[in-house]
Amino acid sequence: MYKSNEILGFLFIFGGPVLLAYSVVSVVRTRAFLRRCAETSGEVVHLEHSTDRMGTTSYESYAPVFAFMAANGKAYRVTSTVYSSPADFNVGDCVRVRYDPANPQDARIHSFFEIWGTALISGTVGLPFSLLAAGSLGCCIK
Repeated sequence: MYKSNEILGFLFIFGGPVLLAYSVVSVVRTRAFLRRCAETSGEVVHLEHSTDRMGTTSYESYAPVFAFMAANGKAYRVTSTVYSSPADFNVGDCVRVRYDPANPQDARIHSFFEIWGTALISGTVGLPFSLLAAGSLGCCIK
């Protein structure tokens, strides 16, 4: 039992701050992306399917694949990094797309979670882990 408490403590002490740092880096990178990006319209052309298995249970999730025309006149097709279950988008949906004009493959659908999801999830998990770690360290340091 003591060994599992040590492992849990290690996860909180190191995992929380790492996730918080990752969240901060993600916010900085996303803000930089939003400052330099252009916006256009696009269309969801496919749903990328993924199946994850945990024991006997399988979980289905989907990422939108969207196409858009950049200001340079070229067409691009990008697969989102955000998977959801059920799918957040349907094939044929018109979407607003934000992309980096210097690298149009760096594109995201303009929705809150597609833009800010990474920072939100890592911060939401990292903050309580860090607070628990700080609390347990505060109890142990005298």
